[in-house]
Amino acid sequence: MTRVLLFAGNEAHKWHNWEGATARIKAALGRDPRVHVEVSLDIEDLSRRNLGDYAVILLNYCNWHDPRPLSEASRAAFLKFLSDGGGLVVHHFSNGAFHFSLPKAGESDWPEYRKIVRRVWDHSGEKGVRSSHDPFGPFTVNFTAVRHPITDGLASFDVVDELYFSQAGEEPIVPLITARSKRTDKDEPLAWAYEYGHARVFQTLLGHSAQTYDAFEPREMLRRAVAWAAGQEVRPLTASQDRCSW
Repeated sequence: MTRVLLFAGNEAHKWHNWEGATARIKAALGRDPRVHVEVSLDIEDLSRRNLGDYAVILLNYCNWHDPRPLSEASRAAFLKFLSDGGGLVVHHFSNGAFHFSLPKAGESDWPEYRKIVRRVWDHSGEKGVRSSHDPFGPFTVNFTAVRHPITDGLASFDVVDELYFSQAGEEPIVPLITARSKRTDKDEPLAWAYEYGHARVFQTLLGHSAQTYDAFEPREMLRRAVAWAAGQEVRPLTASQDRCSW
């Protein structure tokens, strides 16, 4: 059994329908009988729970308007989980957590988090980068030529979402999917996979609302990403399969 600890929230961030997205994420992962998902609305459960019981942490969380830094105990537990080879999936707005530019929450800044997630939402415009997104609406997502178990065999798809661009970070990424931004007129990277020490990490910038997961491909990428991050065999599903039969 692959146990996933999914952190969701917070209550102050009403611009993102994280409640709806969390339900759809859980349903998408539930198509794989190997996976069991537990949801927490308290990020401090990083230190209250035994993270060794979980194979993957999935973040659908941002500490919007919450200046409290992640406790030292939770930081240490999170880093130990990753050092021990635990998997991590970073979903949509979670890349903006614990950042000095967060409105009313700059005191929560944790520089190591930026190294963990590699691309972060930066409200400040420091170093000439101010993160933003196209207006919420439809666009086409294309797969790059990079071969990866998370994306192999999937085809371009249409989605209704926020198209993020100008995410800050200097660590290297290899985009797996892109979409053409109406505002930048560039193909903007929207997902990538990499290693942070012994940990496998997948970040997707898709997922503003439950509507993202009306399309099969985002659901399937997320399901595969959890298997990959957990070090399991990635077994593809088709759109017609409601549930894995393995």
